[in-house]
Amino acid sequence: MNRVLELGSNISAPLIGEILADLGFDVIKIEPPPYGDDRRRIKPEINGISVYFASTNRGKRSIVINLKTNEGYEIFKKLVKSAKILITNYRPSALKRLKIDYETLKEINPNIIYCSITGFGNFSKEADNPAYDATILALSGLMDMTGEEKGPPAKFATSISDIITALMGTILILASLNKGESVFIDLPMIYTQFYLMLEDAYMYLNTNVIPKRMGSAHRYLVPYQAFKTADGYIYVAVFTDEQYFKLCKALGREDLAMFDTNQKRLENREYIVNELQKIFENNTREYWVKVLSDADVPVAPVLNLAEAFQRYGNKLVYEVNGMKYIMFPFNKKETVAPRLGEHTREILLELGYDNDEINNLIKKGVIMEASK
Repeated sequence: MNRVLELGSNISAPLIGEILADLGFDVIKIEPPPYGDDRRRIKPEINGISVYFASTNRGKRSIVINLKTNEGYEIFKKLVKSAKILITNYRPSALKRLKIDYETLKEINPNIIYCSITGFGNFSKEADNPAYDATILALSGLMDMTGEEKGPPAKFATSISDIITALMGTILILASLNKGESVFIDLPMIYTQFYLMLEDAYMYLNTNVIPKRMGSAHRYLVPYQAFKTADGYIYVAVFTDEQYFKLCKALGREDLAMFDTNQKRLENREYIVNELQKIFENNTREYWVKVLSDADVPVAPVLNLAEAFQRYGNKLVYEVNGMKYIMFPFNKKETVAPRLGEHTREILLELGYDNDEINNLIKKGVIMEASK
């Protein structure tokens, strides 16, 4: 089994570790004493494990090592020799200070695949600047494009820049593993956002038009947005002229079919949207979803999270020790998040330490293990 070492906190690096664990890798989360990953301290907790922490740390083993001690560093070197992959989102200066940077570890394990996540790149002037999901969104232009047209910029509902970075990191690691190469993966969060911005970035680059905030509406397609009904919201996603004609017929508004190209609909967005809104508010969400679905018009009810889990998400939910988890969609394996230092002794025994040596290291404060 391929071993992965994770020196990470919060989302980007830990999420890569969780995905790799779901794919069957042996992921060892190396945490500093006394608190470990910062997410562990976010409440609420269930049986001593933070719900916040659990969301990005299923399926891993946790070992606590004080890397600032000589004995702790020796343990770490043994782990590096046994590993294929290392993931971290520590600042480059901290990596060098702790002697856990790529150049140092390559001397210990010449075959290591080393993925370093930063906000702006290891070799940039901003390499050591702190970077959180929302600050990267603000700097990438994505936040300026998000929100209601006349409202302030808004963050995404989820930590999308961290998640995108984690997915890109996972792809790069698997590609490097497939090639059998030792490689340093310099993964700046800011650049993953531009790469996956798609049409908005391309429209700006090729037309010099800065995208404006549009709420739920699509910038380049009409009608493609949320509409209020008598008891909630629906999302109508018309992509083609044919779908638009079906929409007009289903609503008994063939007169609106005069806007028979998307360009005409863009030019008359306000009129079309207002006319449709007048229609949709006269009946229920369920009614309109059935009418439009029967007419083969792309439509969906806008569900809240409870409704979404009830309809779809609960198929992925399982419970262990009072904590509910969401499993990987393609691998029905039920794993849990580790307690801080839960596997310290187990991992050290694997490395050749005996129980007396481990107990001595605990007394010295070199390592920690979970309380029983």
